[in-house]
Amino acid sequence: MSEGWQHIEITDHGTIVVLRPVSDEGRAWLEEHVGEPGPGGVYSCEPRMAQDILQAAARDLLSWQ
Repeated sequence: MSEGWQHIEITDHGTIVVLRPVSDEGRAWLEEHVGEPGPGGVYSCEPRMAQDILQAAARDLLSWQ
């Protein structure tokens, strides 16, 4: 996976966090580790779950912004 590229965009709405894959690597990683995306190709979850997902993505060398 490409180091230094943005793969997952994070939008924190307080009680819900939206994760949007912005690269093929990010999309493939989320599909493999989280499952099928919701409408619009995004993933939504509680903040505590987003933290776990993003920590796992970081271990696999994904970057996020």
